[in-house]
Amino acid sequence: MSPLKKFKNKPLKNKSVLSNVKNEDLIDRRRKQIIQGAVKVFSEKGFHKTTVREIADASGLTMGTMYNYVRTKEDILYICYQHMTDILSEGLRKAVEGLDDTKEELRIILKRNLDLIYEYQDTIMFLYQESGAYDQDAIHAVLSREMKYVESFEDILRRRFKGQKINEFRLKLAADLLAYTPVILVLRRWSLTRRFDSMEEVKEGIVGFLEKEIELIVE
Repeated sequence: MSPLKKFKNKPLKNKSVLSNVKNEDLIDRRRKQIIQGAVKVFSEKGFHKTTVREIADASGLTMGTMYNYVRTKEDILYICYQHMTDILSEGLRKAVEGLDDTKEELRIILKRNLDLIYEYQDTIMFLYQESGAYDQDAIHAVLSREMKYVESFEDILRRRFKGQKINEFRLKLAADLLAYTPVILVLRRWSLTRRFDSMEEVKEGIVGFLEKEIELIVE
C-alpha cells in the first residue's frame, strides 16, 4: 500500500514537538537558531549523515540546551518544514492584507508565492530531498499543512470568481497548481537559469500562464 493511502481517510492533525521550556518567546527564538543551523548542515551533508552535535554546533548551542527545545533529529527536520510553511503562509497573507480587488489579489499572491519559494530555494530543496526521513506523526502533520495551504488557494479562487458558475474539479486542481507550480523554480533551477535570460522573466511568465489558465475554472 502507498504510504499516502494510509492517511487518505484519517483526520489530519498537527505534530507537537515537546519542549522542557515553558516560555513561548524563548522557544521560538531558540528553535529559529536550531533551524538556521540545521538547514546549513542538512544542506551540506544530508539528513542521515548529519549528527545532532553538528546541528548544535552550527546553532551556537550546547547539546544540553538544544535538547530542552527538541527531542530528536526527526523533530528538528519537522520544525524546519513547519518554519518554512509558516514563512510562505504569513508572507502571502501580508502581501494582500487590506486589498479588496480580487483580480489584483490573485496576481499578487501568485507573484509573492514565486518570490518566496525562489528566495528560500535551498531550504525547500533540502526539505524535498529529505521528505522520506519524516516519521509517521510528521508525515501526518505535513499532509495536514499541505492540505491547508492548498485550501487557502481554493479560497482565493472562490473570491476571484464569486457569483460565477465554477467547475469544482477544475477549481480544486487549479488550487494545487497555483500552490505548487512555483516549486519548478527549485526543482528545475539548473535548467531554467540556462534556458532563459533571467529568473524574473521566468516568474512573470509563470504568473501570466497561470492567470490565463485559471479562467477555465468558470463554466
